[in-house]
Amino acid sequence: MTRYYSINNYLKKIFNKRVYKVSIDANLGCPNRDGKKAYGGCIYCDKNGSSSRTQEKNLSIRDQVINNILIRKTRYKAKKFICYFQSFTNTYANVDYLKKLYDEAITAHPDIVGLSISTRADSIDEEKVKLIASYRKYLPYVSIELGLQSVHDKTSILTNRHEKFTDFLKALDIINKYKLHSVAHIILGLPNETYDDMIKSADIISKLNLSGIKIHLLTALKNTILEKWYKEDKYIPMQKNKFIEIATDFIERMPKDFIIYRTSGSGYAKDIIAPTYIYDDKFQILNEINNLLIKRNSHQGKLFNIFC
Repeated sequence: MTRYYSINNYLKKIFNKRVYKVSIDANLGCPNRDGKKAYGGCIYCDKNGSSSRTQEKNLSIRDQVINNILIRKTRYKAKKFICYFQSFTNTYANVDYLKKLYDEAITAHPDIVGLSISTRADSIDEEKVKLIASYRKYLPYVSIELGLQSVHDKTSILTNRHEKFTDFLKALDIINKYKLHSVAHIILGLPNETYDDMIKSADIISKLNLSGIKIHLLTALKNTILEKWYKEDKYIPMQKNKFIEIATDFIERMPKDFIIYRTSGSGYAKDIIAPTYIYDDKFQILNEINNLLIKRNSHQGKLFNIFC
């Protein structure tokens, strides 16, 4: 049994069974790539836009969903699914067009029980959040995932994100107004961030009105700025033991009701430059985080009221 409140535990409580996400690439682009905010994208973002698991971007939304569901039904005997608009910025269009995309996804298969939209905080407004919230009439689970990565604006500048922490807070206020699930993505090991910087992110995030967090390790993927930095020795990947320790420290500081949506993430194996352990040892990392909590006689929330 895990010593933190995982998304699997949460979804099993709602649906009484394991629920699987099916990734969707809507080809919506990103304002940080096309010149609206900047060019080139974030230093770690690859051609797939944060490494979506779907390789079927040329297919229709409906066909992507059906194909991915078929794979999971065959491989895992899966019964229920959440449509996950993952790649790039999935609110980066007008509301009418977004509605067309979202409608196509959730009506593609009768076993769909949820909708999750991944996006940038600066591409959220009330009209778009209201649209997403409208799907709660049909689906038990609806969420918006925001790529925060760090609370430190200096890091956002260095990583070419062109987004401020205040953008995140404004977007979160709108999401909470409509009572949607809200998820913050956090990256550990960002350039120039010290241990204290990362723990400060944890302490600040723990006080926000969020449903939960996804924890990632900074990973250099092929054809990214970060790959170039790695080859020039400007980026040194975090060692595995260090990542496990800091991810565990992070979890200890989260309130008990925060959902831990992820404790590690990776791109396609063939696209990972460094550190490769994030893919090769993925399940070992999950176990070692939980084992470290056991070794510390600790759990999610143990340090929430002490340091936060």
